[in-house]
Amino acid sequence: MAISTGSFSASSTVVTHIHPTKKHEMHSFSCPDPIALPRRFAVLKERFVSGSESALEFSWHRLVQKLQEEVDTISSAGSDVVPAIDFADIANPEHVDGFLDNLKKRGVAVIRNVVPRDTAMALRKEAIEYLDQNPQTKATPATDPQLYEIYWSPAQIKARAHPNVVAAQKFAMGVWKSRDPAAKVTANFPVTYADRVRIRTAATRTTPSAHVDGGSVERWEPDGYGGRAGPYKDIFQGSWEKYDPWESSGRIPINSDLYSGSASCSIFRMFQGWLALDTILPAEGSLQIVPMPKLATAYFLLRPFFSPPSSSSSGAGWTLAAPQTSILHGALPSYAQSINPALHPHLQLARSMVPVPRLEPGDYVVWHPDLAHSIDGPNHAARESVAMYIPACPLTQGSALYLCRQRKAFLRGYPGPDFGGCGGEKGFIGRAGVQEVDDAGGDEALRSMGLMPWDEEDADDDAEREVLAAANSILFPDLYDDLY
Repeated sequence: MAISTGSFSASSTVVTHIHPTKKHEMHSFSCPDPIALPRRFAVLKERFVSGSESALEFSWHRLVQKLQEEVDTISSAGSDVVPAIDFADIANPEHVDGFLDNLKKRGVAVIRNVVPRDTAMALRKEAIEYLDQNPQTKATPATDPQLYEIYWSPAQIKARAHPNVVAAQKFAMGVWKSRDPAAKVTANFPVTYADRVRIRTAATRTTPSAHVDGGSVERWEPDGYGGRAGPYKDIFQGSWEKYDPWESSGRIPINSDLYSGSASCSIFRMFQGWLALDTILPAEGSLQIVPMPKLATAYFLLRPFFSPPSSSSSGAGWTLAAPQTSILHGALPSYAQSINPALHPHLQLARSMVPVPRLEPGDYVVWHPDLAHSIDGPNHAARESVAMYIPACPLTQGSALYLCRQRKAFLRGYPGPDFGGCGGEKGFIGRAGVQEVDDAGGDEALRSMGLMPWDEEDADDDAEREVLAAANSILFPDLYDDLY
């Protein structure tokens, strides 16, 4: 029997062994029943709570109370809770300060008119023509195609390299800060992460469930996000109020893809991103988001340690489980973190998940990598809606290593390393090459693709210079041969 509050029961599904592949059609799953994992996860959870029982219980009750207040606020405001700014105003302090404060609070924002409308419409036309020229293109899910497995179309190359898109990425990534001034990360030199195109039509019926990208069980594992010593340490130590979702140094060493998940991003994305190429309205294939980067993250991370009373699901009656089970609610190796009402009742998804405001061609949506999100639907519009996934990624040693592999994939017409089971574009008519990258964005575009070294003299300080030097040594080792 399914237990709607997600507590452990003898009937819980048990996962005894995982065979990781890159071939799952959908990279998230939704199951209202708790899924028991191998015993080692119960041992891991016991270590988390040992010596911190009281602190965790008190923090849980504070969290549930605060969640209720925030859900009420979000439910009342709806889409208006999502901040927006015009691209023309991103250098105007009068508009920027309040916008950035709201971006940090909500974890999601719309930057309007990043790409001129006419340009966005031309990119849309070019993307559709590329698909028409290459009808062998794969798309998922196979029974209701939405995500088209193209990465190197001329339209995508132009969109990623557009100077306004790059400027918008730098602007948004500026909200991330590091406690360590010597941290080897810089948002001043974005790197290209090649992702796909989403097309929703009037016939679209499949809707992905709410989920958080960037792995799932990895968030609790020492070899993933670092466990109690990683970026979530304040949450796991009973002080979620101290947790800073925008601290970057703790994110650099993480491994968010221990199990080769399908389309699981293996590098540090400061923001996931959409570039709208159509007018996209709520209920017409729009992005839905839970705009609570601190509270919602703390909740789904702490949820597996607590059990509800048999007669109530209110936060006040929940207690620290004893003993801890192997369940990590909504988490399964090789899949994204699922968020659903049965397993995460205090999030009140029906009230806290809101669609982003109306999007016009050329608008750019960014959201924190830990935010639960989905696509609303089915699409009730008579027209199709097209959007490109264009995340904002800083330069780190890890992203340089990824670029090295992605560059090879680009030159050969293969998908990026995180999409290895998704076909390819070798032999596709009109596939872009190095010249198209240069034409689209010049030196900056070539560097962001790992096709040209960075000029280390462009660095603002010694730490940034070290990042550029490390990236150059990874991508262009021949430059350093004379040093040895």
